[in-house]
Amino acid sequence: MVAVVQLAITLGATCGGILFDDIGYQATFTASACVLGIAALLAFVTQRLTRQP
Repeated sequence: MVAVVQLAITLGATCGGILFDDIGYQATFTASACVLGIAALLAFVTQRLTRQP
């Protein structure tokens, strides 16, 4: 679990740096908003699927 968290930190910093260098700071905020939206959608779907009637 720790390795996955560390990998996520590394990939986030790397991808954010590449976006910032190639496109600009706006791209990092846009990408973050997209990831947040996908995470919220997955959390909502998972919560609805695992709810007991």
